[in-house]
Amino acid sequence: MLSIILVSVYAIFIKNYEEQREKTANLILNTIKDDVSEVSYLLSKSIKNNEKINKYRAILDRTTSNNSFVSTIMVIDGSEVLITTNPHNNTAPRKADLYYDKSLTDFEYLSTQKGLEGRIRYYQGSTLHELEIVFLFDSDEIKELFNETKLSFFFYFGLFPIVLLYLSWTIIKYSIVKPLEKLRAYAYHQSDIPKKLYIHEMEAIRSSMVQTFSRLDREQKELYKMARTDILSGLANRVSLKEYLERLILDSDYDKKEFAFLFLDLDHFKSVNDELGHLVGDELLTVVSSRVQELLPENSFIARVGGDEFVIILHNYASLTSLTSLMDQLQGCIANQWIIQSHPIHITSSIGIAFYPKDARDLTTLMQHSNVAMYEAKKKGRAQYHFYTEVLNKKVQNTIALDKDMRKALENKEYELYYQPKTDVESGRIIGAEALIRWNSPDRGFVGPNVFIPLAEENGFIIELGNWVLQEAVNQQLEWKQKGMDITISVNVATKQLLDNAFEYVFTSIMDMSGVDPSKIDIEITEYLFLKETQKSLRVLNMIHDYGSTISLDDFGTGYSSLSYLKRFPIDNLKIDKVFMDDYATEDGAVFVETIVKMGQTLKLHVIAEGIEEKEQVEYLSSIGCVAYQGYYCSKPLNVNEFEKFYKAYLTL
Repeated sequence: MLSIILVSVYAIFIKNYEEQREKTANLILNTIKDDVSEVSYLLSKSIKNNEKINKYRAILDRTTSNNSFVSTIMVIDGSEVLITTNPHNNTAPRKADLYYDKSLTDFEYLSTQKGLEGRIRYYQGSTLHELEIVFLFDSDEIKELFNETKLSFFFYFGLFPIVLLYLSWTIIKYSIVKPLEKLRAYAYHQSDIPKKLYIHEMEAIRSSMVQTFSRLDREQKELYKMARTDILSGLANRVSLKEYLERLILDSDYDKKEFAFLFLDLDHFKSVNDELGHLVGDELLTVVSSRVQELLPENSFIARVGGDEFVIILHNYASLTSLTSLMDQLQGCIANQWIIQSHPIHITSSIGIAFYPKDARDLTTLMQHSNVAMYEAKKKGRAQYHFYTEVLNKKVQNTIALDKDMRKALENKEYELYYQPKTDVESGRIIGAEALIRWNSPDRGFVGPNVFIPLAEENGFIIELGNWVLQEAVNQQLEWKQKGMDITISVNVATKQLLDNAFEYVFTSIMDMSGVDPSKIDIEITEYLFLKETQKSLRVLNMIHDYGSTISLDDFGTGYSSLSYLKRFPIDNLKIDKVFMDDYATEDGAVFVETIVKMGQTLKLHVIAEGIEEKEQVEYLSSIGCVAYQGYYCSKPLNVNEFEKFYKAYLTL
């Protein structure tokens, strides 16, 4: 459009310029013609003969000076110049340079021809004489005039309209075109809302579009939410579950993590609808949904996928124990009495659990397998949960039973401490004992520490159990001291117990209230502690050490220790793990054992070897300067009575 306008403007400009130029040329040419006619007439009346023609030179000079477009006036007789106003120009021009061609325009004539000619007729006697008068053009003056006219015309009628057109276009562009483009982009892409426009009509369009798209955006969000939300409960629906699960599966595959897929169904819910009506049933579903959602961790997901069916996805649980604990809470919450429209309602739930990826790898299969597990829970009496894999279900049920039993065992005083002697390598004297917990269950029989200790560490029961061990060991040290057995007792403290916020208080309280000599209590820790909250670990160990108790690093060399830890932490004793002592007779094994002993000596630490079962091992330890040992060569772990008998018998050897 702009190009068409510019071409049109230039066409009009050229046409007008040519017309104006032709008018100017016509005016110049007519003026010269008039002068030719006038001078020719005057000379025709005045001249009597050729000889006296010079006296009329003044008329020619005056005419030349009055017409700036004439440079020279000549009077020519044949080819002879009788008179000229320009002495330097005394040659008669060619007839062709003076020929007046009517096909030429006035401007073309002025540009191509040299001048105009006229005739001087006079009588000498009765004879008619004819002379030629020639007006030569001043081409420089004519060119200058046309150039000035051209520049003026170009400025006023060419450049000025173009500048005006450009300014007009710029104004239109920034006030109309660009705002319209922004409105178009907003209409297609709903991008940033355009700013308020100054043109009233366009601002009305913009405002209307903003209101329309804002309403559409709200409606779209509402429709999106409605399409993914269960209307009754406000929970996610199947569509939302599918979308969430697709994202979670990708994340789980990337992180190599599993998640639990729970299918929860309310037991005998149909009876509520049949007996009390669907309105009561719907309200019950609403309040149960809300309460279940409140109980779930923040990073979990819950969706209602049927009348009384819910799917719960958990992916950040610490262990199976914590997972089953959460399910106990859910089922306990649902099993409470609900008052709906003054009707007391008792209802339970059954839960089926499947795991991704070991039980299923897609939504359909997860739904199927968790549904199978849920119906298995219903078959077994309802109000319980069941895992899809029978082996896993049995394992979980056994773990849950073990968890309950070991907690109950503490209340029933089923735990007992056994003591394994620590023996001086050189003298053979018993210098201490390690307290080791044992569980004699009336129902299970003897339960090894390797069975219940890992579970206790996993579910946090180790804190309560460890505090009991510390209290029992302190009491036993005091009792033995009264019997003349003033030996040091080592107590194993788990990392979770030592880092518990209440440990410092528990430790100092037990020590202060019992009155035991702190130096007679040795705290054994494992290298795993160094990976957990180093600053807090350092503070707690410094507290124990400052209190007067010693600290032993158990199973040294099998975990995460480094010389920097031995330098930073207040360690008194190093215990060489049985793994190294089993290999002491080989060249490589001996290097490890001797290196640990020498390092302990250099750092002024007591080194104790564990798992000693042969006399040769004791002799080897003596040869490398190891201080003490512990193992079956001296004695297996003994209960209190057996240890007392063994100690007394050992003294008499």
